[in-house]
Amino acid sequence: MKELEWIDDYFSGRLSPVDRQHFEASLLKNTPFAQTVAFYLLARQVARKETRRNIKPLPVRRLPGWVVGAVAASLVFLLGLSWYFWLRPTPPSATELVEHYLTGNYYHLPTTLDGRKDSLTTGAHYVNEGRWQEAKAVFESILERQPDHPDALKLAGLVSLRLGQYDQAIDRFHRLGQQSDLYANPGIFLEALAYLKRGQPMDKNRAENLLRTVIQDNLEGKDEAEQLVKRIKGN
Repeated sequence: MKELEWIDDYFSGRLSPVDRQHFEASLLKNTPFAQTVAFYLLARQVARKETRRNIKPLPVRRLPGWVVGAVAASLVFLLGLSWYFWLRPTPPSATELVEHYLTGNYYHLPTTLDGRKDSLTTGAHYVNEGRWQEAKAVFESILERQPDHPDALKLAGLVSLRLGQYDQAIDRFHRLGQQSDLYANPGIFLEALAYLKRGQPMDKNRAENLLRTVIQDNLEGKDEAEQLVKRIKGN
């Protein structure tokens, strides 16, 4: 699919949920693509204004390159990780921010990990290929031998979260968060995300308490935790 057609399908709501996730991940990781999206949006805005005034829309090719670059740079700078949500009629919910964060950071894994490299690498490959059940089997087999393995706890929790097995995800992240000897431990933050995804009564309060712990103790995920607390309070 051509790039501009892909962008148009996204903003017109024609993409499948999987394709939308792929689009949003590309937007975060690919600066030239983000600039193209900014170009598209600016061109569409100009075209709409010209149409309302009954004037032939300005061809997008006439837009100066420095304008496109400035718009893209401003959007990324001002709104950071979730700048494109500014275009929506309502702010993103906490759940949407959670899915956005997971898609951008955890649904494509590096294939060189610490610990039991062979098994973890195999599981990471399965995740990258969307073979979630096979990935889960690999990570859980590691936990059977090493129940406190930090990488296996994190990855098993992420796969459970992706499969909608929220209770298992919460358990794995909680066990990870209890480990005090790690240089960087995302367990408490990820446990909060799992509660927000599960969405049972009191889960929002549990998530908020965990996120505030992340913020107060300056733990991994602090910046994202601050955004999520604001959205939770705003809902």
